[in-house]
Amino acid sequence: MTGSFALGLGVALIGALLLAAGAELQSRAVFQADGHWRVFLRAPRWWAGVLLLGTAVSSNFVALALAPVSVVQSVSIVALATSAVVAHWSGRAPVGGHGAAAIVLCAVGIIGFITLMRGSLASGPSTDPLADLAAVTVIVAAATALGLVAVAISTRNPRLGGRPDGASLLGLVAAALIFGSITTVFKVVVTLVLRDGLAATLALPAALLGLAAVAAGGVVANVLLQRSHHRFPAPVVVAAITIIDPLTAAVIGISVLGEVQLTVGLVLGLVGFGAIACAGVLGLTRIQRAASPAGASGTTIPSAPAGAESRRAVPTTHH
Repeated sequence: MTGSFALGLGVALIGALLLAAGAELQSRAVFQADGHWRVFLRAPRWWAGVLLLGTAVSSNFVALALAPVSVVQSVSIVALATSAVVAHWSGRAPVGGHGAAAIVLCAVGIIGFITLMRGSLASGPSTDPLADLAAVTVIVAAATALGLVAVAISTRNPRLGGRPDGASLLGLVAAALIFGSITTVFKVVVTLVLRDGLAATLALPAALLGLAAVAAGGVVANVLLQRSHHRFPAPVVVAAITIIDPLTAAVIGISVLGEVQLTVGLVLGLVGFGAIACAGVLGLTRIQRAASPAGASGTTIPSAPAGAESRRAVPTTHH
């Protein structure tokens, strides 16, 4: 078990680096396009980000077969550190003292979480995988419903000058919750595949329903994620999907999948470290983009459509 655990951590680490790179590329493309879907969907940089993120997700599938979902997701803290360093050095989103302190809080919280989880892993699943699959499918559906509420709220105020507000933060948190719950569905499906084989697993109605819930949730989460790229600097978005996402997966892994042998002391420790990590995420929302997105791309920003939006000056640069 120790060997597979270490290998799972290694694969998860590679996935975290790919996640940081993909999120960075998408953030630059969306911000450069001023949030216009028809513009950034034609940007090669955005599609390169999709490719890197897809590879990161694929690497997570491998990691999930080797290590607990809560641990695999927690390693993605590396993506936050990488994203923050890139954003700061490029000058697009200076981190500053408050941002650095927030990153430290995130790291302390997640690393503490990993350490406690590593020392308390259960010997194996304590419940029926089919029952687990039904439970996590319901959780994904509930998170997706919250995401739809966030989409509806943001649609009523679609622009907001690209500035973050409470509705933007709700959308980002909802996206992270969906991604975290989706991971647990894949974890259970992987368990079933390893036990019964791919063909037998895909023949199960519960598996098909779970994958359908994943597909719907993935669409909603990705819509919210792209809107978040327009509202927040890349490190803030990465923080949400590397802190709230793994904490969500960890809570489900502990409470539903029985991955950890719980004690009172362990519960208190996990809650404490989780609170520290979440405080770090909130601290990171204070990071602001530089006034001009020029450093983000080196290409011309398309003008806003006619109307109220077009009255807002958009800086452009040419290289």
